[in-house]
Amino acid sequence: MNAPAAPRATLVGMVSEKNEATAWVAWVLFGGLIVVLLGGAHITVGTLALFRPEALAGTRSDLLLNVGLSSLGWVHLAIGVVLMVVGGGVMLGQVWARYTAIVLAVVALLVNFAYAEVYPVWSVVAIGLSLVSIYALAAHGAELTRAYRH
Repeated sequence: MNAPAAPRATLVGMVSEKNEATAWVAWVLFGGLIVVLLGGAHITVGTLALFRPEALAGTRSDLLLNVGLSSLGWVHLAIGVVLMVVGGGVMLGQVWARYTAIVLAVVALLVNFAYAEVYPVWSVVAIGLSLVSIYALAAHGAELTRAYRH
């Protein structure tokens, strides 16, 4: 024999919440992912500069900065760790990470603008991604935070 059907829940008296999230939330998540991946790239370059400096010696990086490769390696490692933590925080909807990511995106925009003559194609792409990230984080970052709270 069949078991009795479970009673159905009714929506009487319940208020439906309007979801205010837009498609820009995906850009915020994409920005967080890019920041994490950029942090991983910095950690990789920093590790390479510390343990295999001959792989980087004589490249265009020597022309940009008058700094030793071991110093550059430690800087890359520190920046990479910060970027990975901030990117993870952005993807989790943390407000502090959103503001820190905006600051980092502005710095990246300025640095890429300064080196546009050396790396023209990459600089234009990076400036464009920085601008989209800054807008997405500033204008729509709170949507992601609210989405995690509901």
